[in-house]
Order: sequence, then structure tokens, then C-alpha cells
Amino acid sequence: MPKANNAIPHVHQRKHFQPSCAHKGTFRVHLDQAKKRIARRRNRLEKARRIFPRPLRTLKPQVNCPTVRYNFKKRLGRGFSTEELKAAGIKPRFAATVGISVDARRKNISEEGLKANVERLQSYMSKLVLFPINHKKVKAGEASEEEVKAAVQNKDRRGPAANPAAKKVASVLPVQKLTAEEKKAQQFKFLKTAISAERFFGTRLRLAERRAEAKAKKN
Repeated sequence: MPKANNAIPHVHQRKHFQPSCAHKGTFRVHLDQAKKRIARRRNRLEKARRIFPRPLRTLKPQVNCPTVRYNFKKRLGRGFSTEELKAAGIKPRFAATVGISVDARRKNISEEGLKANVERLQSYMSKLVLFPINHKKVKAGEASEEEVKAAVQNKDRRGPAANPAAKKVASVLPVQKLTAEEKKAQQFKFLKTAISAERFFGTRLRLAERRAEAKAKKN
């Protein structure tokens, strides 16, 4: 028992696996994973049949993962930006009707990402088979009867994957002994000096200009 007017200890150190009238079970088990897997696959096939000939998943852009730890990896984003669609010659409203995800809020920061997604859109449009709305009056850009019959639906459950990050293979240097100059060189000191020079470049430049101006006034 606690001393004085302190709280009575109420520690729950016993785990209740089986539900009963006195103790409710606190452990939840998932014994239907195999059946759920079959059900998900059945639902995907049903959806593919229902939305035919459209692809099962819409086209997503290739973006970099956030944070410094993962920004070298690629993943699928929310939607293509208006700048990417404009560069590929596609209108945003039309893109939304042919299985291309659009994100009006997204902005492009790098030229590499813009170029990769434009190529992604152009590749998709080259493979796209646009079914005519009216088979009697086929408009420009719509598929013919032969192309409609030969069309194949994309049933990939994750959609077209992002391009894998380009792996940079480091050049392997032959093993060699250090020279006397390399042993004397202080690499850590050299790096610290270079970092400081880059960090204080602007400050030191302004200071040198002020000193030059002050010297010119004295003369």
C-alpha cells in the first residue's frame, strides 16, 4: 500500500488473450490473411472487367522520396504537374479522361525530374489506344477498328512503376602505396579550410571591399 495520500498503484501487467465475461481480449489476430489475399485479387479482376478497356491504375509521375535519407530513391507521386503536361503537349482536362493523374498543386524544381516525367507521358501517349466515342464518325486521334480489336488492357495492380534510380558505379582504383607527399598532406584540415572558405565567401568579400574603400579614402 502507498504511504500518505498517494495514488493506489493500478498496473496492468497481465495480458488477456482470450475474451471472457471478466477480461476482454487485448490481442487481435489476423487468421484470414490468405482469404483476404484471394478476395483482393478477385476484386481487382472484377474492377478490370468493369472498367475495360481503361487501365486498372492511372499513370503516376516519378518523384523523389522526401528527406536527405531517402531522396536518392524514386517513387510514384500523386499526379503530373501542369508544366509537365504542357511540355508533353497534353491538356490537363484531357489527361484526366485518358488515365493520367493530374496534380495542379505540384511544382517542378529540377530539370531532370521534368524531363523524366515528360518522357514518361510521351511513352504513355505513344502506347495509348483511344477508343472512338462514335464508331460511325471516327475523329482524328481515335483508334481504328483494327486497333480497337488488338487493344490490350493494362492490369498491373500498381500501375507503371517509377524508373529505378540510376546506380552510379564507383571507379575502382588500383591498390598502391602512399607517397611521402600524400602522407604529409592533412586531408581533414584541407576539407575544413575549403568548407570555411565556401561558407564565409560572401562575408570575406564584403570585408575586403570595405577595406579597399577605406584605403582609397585615406590615399
